[in-house]
Amino acid sequence: MTAIDITALSPEEKEKLAKQLREDTKAAKAKRESDLKSFKELSAEFVNRHIDPLVHHHEITGMLIEKLWNDYKPLQELKKQIYGIKTDTQDSHTSTLEDGSASITIGYNVTIGFDGTESAGVEKIKDFLKSLSTDEENVKKLSAAVNTFLKPNAKTGMLNPAKIIELSKLRSEFNDERFDEGLDIIMKAQQRRQNSMYVSGWKFIEVNEMKKRLDFRFTI
Repeated sequence: MTAIDITALSPEEKEKLAKQLREDTKAAKAKRESDLKSFKELSAEFVNRHIDPLVHHHEITGMLIEKLWNDYKPLQELKKQIYGIKTDTQDSHTSTLEDGSASITIGYNVTIGFDGTESAGVEKIKDFLKSLSTDEENVKKLSAAVNTFLKPNAKTGMLNPAKIIELSKLRSEFNDERFDEGLDIIMKAQQRRQNSMYVSGWKFIEVNEMKKRLDFRFTI
């Protein structure tokens, strides 16, 4: 593309160039509006074409999971009698063939929150850390490490349950009543909530004369 020296153009040429630029800008704007309209129309067509089968699939999955739970009730009762456990409070149940060729798990997705009393446990643990040593540098390093586990989620303001479990692995290493009390307070402050149901599992199938493990998971 050859560069144009604007200063070398006559007033008529400048006006002609300005007009061309306005027309190009107008055409580009019209094309964008046309493309945007086409995109919205195609998006609507995409949704309308696929939404009903997806809703139907969700309904079928829901009925399947409900049937699985109903079919498992006799097993759940037998499991309670054999193992002497409260199976009705379990979040999931798994049945696997003895040869390991197939397995089904039915369960509830669980979220863990806290009731607000966990802060007392956090303070006990922090107080314990302050008393560990007169070596200020080591205390800072240890505090920084533990504070990582006790750092609340920026959005929810709550502790991370997975990290609390990791922190609990230090019980035997610290072997301190204050540390244990702090952890116990945090653990008791946890609130487990069962929400959506799911079914997951696997089966080894033959593909091109080779065994392949097919995994699946459906949630409603």
